[in-house]
Amino acid sequence: MKKKKLRLKKRVKIVLTVLLLLLSVSFYQLIKNALEEKENPLVSDEVLKYENIMLKYARENQIEEYLALLQAMMMQESGGKGNDPMQSSECEFNTQFEKVPNAINEPEYSIEVGIKYFAKCLAKADVKDKNDKNHLYLALQAYNYGIGYIDYVNQNDKQYTYQNAIDFSQKCKEEYHIKVYGDTKYVYHVLRYYTDTSLVDDWLEKYC
Repeated sequence: MKKKKLRLKKRVKIVLTVLLLLLSVSFYQLIKNALEEKENPLVSDEVLKYENIMLKYARENQIEEYLALLQAMMMQESGGKGNDPMQSSECEFNTQFEKVPNAINEPEYSIEVGIKYFAKCLAKADVKDKNDKNHLYLALQAYNYGIGYIDYVNQNDKQYTYQNAIDFSQKCKEEYHIKVYGDTKYVYHVLRYYTDTSLVDDWLEKYC
């Protein structure tokens, strides 16, 4: 009789242990999913699937803290779709494909080139950290326009403004005899997808 009771207790203990383990795993998964959703809920699944690749090249270029911003940039550039998700074909660091729109046909290479170029924009714009708003706006607009925009700003207003983004675009259109040059609202368009909403609020307050 005692042996039966001991066996029953043992079985109950095993069942309870298994249930506890299952509950722990389920709870961990719920927490993990919640944290992942919280990380950057404003970008698409297509963008999020490149997270590990983007983190790899962000680390290589020592701009890991800008991962969420890079995701927002990809969201604006392509939504994570196509073979050139960072739209970096025309970038100076593209040495494998023609320097024309959408020439890159390898997503990882597009990410490698785009992140390397944004790192250069951050350095050229003298961005101290991700909270250095005005310099960050300058670096973002330079990703869209090219590094020449930073030189133009340094020679004129000394800082990013929406107006000099418009002026630079107009100047380039006249010089190159084209109808469209870049996206004058690129900073705003990127920041719509960025987790720190204070940046887009700040841009709207200043320029709209």
